[in-house]
Amino acid sequence: SYRDGVDFERRGVNPTFAWQAGDATLVRLSYEYYDYDRTADRGLPSEDGRPFATSASTFFGDPGLSTTDATVNLVSVVVDHSFERAQLRNRTVYGDYDKFYQNVFAGGAVDSATGLVPLAAYNNAQRRENLFNQTDLTFAFDTGAVGHEVLAGLELGRQVTDNYRQTGYFNGTDLSFLVPAADPTVQVPVSFRQSATDADNHGRATVAAVYVQDQVRLTEKWLAVLGVRYDSFDMDFTNRRTGERIRTSDDPVSPRGGLIYKPVEDLSLYASYSQTFVPRAGAQLASLSPTNSAFDPEEFENVEVGAKWDLRPDLALTAAVFQLDRTNVVIPDPADPTRSILVDGQRTKGVELGLSGRIGEAWSIQGGYAYQDGELTERLGGNRLAQLPRHVASLWNRYDFRADWGVGLGVIYQSEMFAAADNLVTLDGFTRVDAAVYYTPTERVRLQLNVENLLDEDYHPNAHNNNNITPGSPLAVRAGVTLQF
Repeated sequence: SYRDGVDFERRGVNPTFAWQAGDATLVRLSYEYYDYDRTADRGLPSEDGRPFATSASTFFGDPGLSTTDATVNLVSVVVDHSFERAQLRNRTVYGDYDKFYQNVFAGGAVDSATGLVPLAAYNNAQRRENLFNQTDLTFAFDTGAVGHEVLAGLELGRQVTDNYRQTGYFNGTDLSFLVPAADPTVQVPVSFRQSATDADNHGRATVAAVYVQDQVRLTEKWLAVLGVRYDSFDMDFTNRRTGERIRTSDDPVSPRGGLIYKPVEDLSLYASYSQTFVPRAGAQLASLSPTNSAFDPEEFENVEVGAKWDLRPDLALTAAVFQLDRTNVVIPDPADPTRSILVDGQRTKGVELGLSGRIGEAWSIQGGYAYQDGELTERLGGNRLAQLPRHVASLWNRYDFRADWGVGLGVIYQSEMFAAADNLVTLDGFTRVDAAVYYTPTERVRLQLNVENLLDEDYHPNAHNNNNITPGSPLAVRAGVTLQF
């Protein structure tokens, strides 16, 4: 990594088997084993409302004690069966996840008067087990001149999660440790034990859902999509520290609808509305105060109007205007980034434009622009959403001089944004230029060279909170070889 002391190692295997069990039935069995070991890197702190000015490589904390590892075992079975006028698919997925995360990181801003920055530490062990089964039936029929393509399904699932968190104490008793911001990479004794608020939780979430969707061909120019989903969520949560047990259940109904109009063959206009719910589960419960409102599902309501225009068979232009409302949202607590808080509502409005395809036989492009205006509507009302730049634009060009080699050049622009919901720290906007060279000496060998941040821009693309800000990579070169056999 370009970050001092940061390493990442991963290993995995994913065999997949397919069995044709008769003319109409296909069975696929897949197993994946994956694990990784990496350095937990929380980035840079802030100073006076901006990212602290230092080298992009500077590590704040102790990389030797900032370790995380995970082991994943996944098994899936998919059965597809074709009837004369319908298709049936059943998929079962079992997952076992074992993750440990520990870090010593910047726990506050740099004091510009003293040049010191506080370090903090914690670790968290999480074990999770998932079992989900989904069955989909698709079929088509006509009612007079109106055509229908129907999807009906059933989903059953269970997720069991255990979280155990410990706070790090410096020199046995101190919750923070001051170090010079000019030399913040340290090796310091840290002992980990549970504080009064650290999680020791067990949660079991179950879901049963039924859904149906009908894609209705009204005329040659009009198409409608209508759907509804009913969910039954149940959560059984136990705080092992206190013995407190909370059981909640929700039965939301999620409607969706869309209308598509094709005035001409190459142009589609559409409008859509959807309402969805996401239940609380897993790591979200580790840092929330266990209350009934904390277990209520998050609600999304989205309205969108857009168009797709095929300028040519190989060149398409898209445009959309949208509004997304979210309620009962979990966000990092600006006062304590290791915790989470509930926000009653937030709204995002925006416009998206996209262009992709070929300008000529040798020149292809892919580009987009988005304007997004998002704010919190209740708690911290009026504040802009964290991690949401108003303007984002990108354009990638590839030109093939011959069939065996070509070059690429692209640019990414992002305007300034806030690091956290309190809007106290600003990340400056930036423009990054990337390039690539492609070479295919044979049909079975493909070589690629990518240069990221060609002009060596100093930038900060994202942040976890006000004092865990990720610096962008300086100029970097990556080479790859793809073999087919």
